Amino acid sequence: MQLRSKVDFDSAVTDIQDYFATMENGRPKYSGSRFETLGEDVDIDPNQITAIDLVAVSMLSVDVPAQASLGILETLAEQISELLSQIPQDLKFENLTPELFEKYLAPGSPADKLWKILRQYDDPWNLGQTTVSKIMARKRPDLIPVYDSVVKAVVGIKGSGEQWNAWYSAFHDGSPEAAEFVDMLRAIRLAAGQHHLSLLRVLDIALWKQGKREK
Repeated sequence: MQLRSKVDFDSAVTDIQDYFATMENGRPKYSGSRFETLGEDVDIDPNQITAIDLVAVSMLSVDVPAQASLGILETLAEQISELLSQIPQDLKFENLTPELFEKYLAPGSPADKLWKILRQYDDPWNLGQTTVSKIMARKRPDLIPVYDSVVKAVVGIKGSGEQWNAWYSAFHDGSPEAAEFVDMLRAIRLAAGQHHLSLLRVLDIALWKQGKREK
């Protein structure tokens, strides 16, 4: 799997440590370092997308248009909450079996349905696949990968739907290399000292920083 060859242990550790560095003024060097933790001192319903979640998404350099925000927070809130309730909070991508992938991430699954609601294909409100992936990753960080153009270029994937399959193959193709890759991501997380990160986010930051260097 080509993706596995894109991650270098030492570079990834250094990049993640830099990503979570703080500037002299006390603010984070990268706002994305607050994506997971913004609002952690507030009791946020894991099955509801809140205003704090939408602000957290902006930490990753995307904005949710006003019409989309109103739809997510108000008119479609009940549908969104119902779908989120069908996606386990504690299910980790690295623990997915083929059956669990089919149940929760394949076409027709709760995650797929939530994706389509947030994209609003029939009545577009300008939420692209990058922003939607970040909204969903905010609510289920251990299960939903972040997608953006930088990672897309590094890995050579066409879109976020393909990304779910590509990441699954890298984690779960049954080869010794896949198991070693997952172990390496855990070791990168430990060495970088960012224990709160999902393995998906470890991978995302490593690839994103690499892509930024290459550009």
